[in-house]
Amino acid sequence: MNCNPISVGFAEARGRRKAGFSLIELLTVIFIISLLIAILLPSLNNARAQAKCVAGRALLNAIDTGLELFRNDNESEFGRTNGYPPSFAHPRIVDEDGNVVFSDEDAAEGRFPFLKESGGYPCVYGTHFLSAMLLGADLNGFIQRRSVPKDQLKEPWKWYEPDPDTGELLPRQSLYLDSGELRLVATEDLIGSPNLDDFFPDYNDMKQLPVIVDPFDQPVLYYVATRGGSMQNMVENEHDPQNRYPDGKPIYFHQDNVGFTGWADSAGEVDPKEGWDFGGGGDHRIAFHGADLTALDIDDARNKDSFARYILDVNAFRAIREEIRSDKSPLRPVRRDSYLLITPGPDGLYGTNDDVSNIPRQE
Repeated sequence: MNCNPISVGFAEARGRRKAGFSLIELLTVIFIISLLIAILLPSLNNARAQAKCVAGRALLNAIDTGLELFRNDNESEFGRTNGYPPSFAHPRIVDEDGNVVFSDEDAAEGRFPFLKESGGYPCVYGTHFLSAMLLGADLNGFIQRRSVPKDQLKEPWKWYEPDPDTGELLPRQSLYLDSGELRLVATEDLIGSPNLDDFFPDYNDMKQLPVIVDPFDQPVLYYVATRGGSMQNMVENEHDPQNRYPDGKPIYFHQDNVGFTGWADSAGEVDPKEGWDFGGGGDHRIAFHGADLTALDIDDARNKDSFARYILDVNAFRAIREEIRSDKSPLRPVRRDSYLLITPGPDGLYGTNDDVSNIPRQE
């Protein structure tokens, strides 16, 4: 038996060293784990984004159903928009002298009839009307004009308030959307930042209005088609208060959600008026309206980033042989008799390839 205390101590120390990790071994393990995380993280983020896109498509399907239910109940009241809710026009408003201030037949600004503020009716966009019409201005159900007493027809801001004498509310339609299937966010609580100077002149009046957001917390844009829109006028930049359209009424208006998409005179403009910044790191691809593009230049690479090209029915466009197209060849949009629903997808930019929308996949 070895009773040398020094030898015994050395053996125990050597045993302890073998049971542990050296610094180099520990750093190697940490490096391998970090490398695996770096490899897997993009895949996990992509899977998470794809899952949100799937949820976004389910949301649009639910909105589709709600819009069709709305049309079934209200087609006679919204003839100009094929029975669907307006996206910039609105119910008729008449002032105290009986003059039409703005109406669904002749509208130049998307005034919100259910909020009469000190400065008038706040300017809103299609996404605001989507929730107000499908859920009601107070989110407890839409009130039809035929349910309103005659003495209140000219005062829609009172429709959702209790009667001052009886405290009763006007009868409501059932909710056209299940609130459990969507998320509503006040405009002022949307992620990112708006362009208040150019596109939200009445922000203080309308900032509390709710909008429907997608799983990325970005608003669902809503554009409704004009009934009887001309095949020679697929889209206009903005509404004309006198309905003066030499080529006939447009089918869609870029102006309906310009506060979110931004606006530009031409594709690639150096300094476009930017819309809402959701953190996507660039301009929305449909900021350029493209209202003046013809069949000869809409397919030009310089004009691919435009609202007109984005909503173009590419299949119909391709069916016309290039050699017989002319400046007067009609341009047909997708869903020319109904509406468009658009969300920007993971990149936060409207008009890019990862958008989740009800627009068929374009070339």
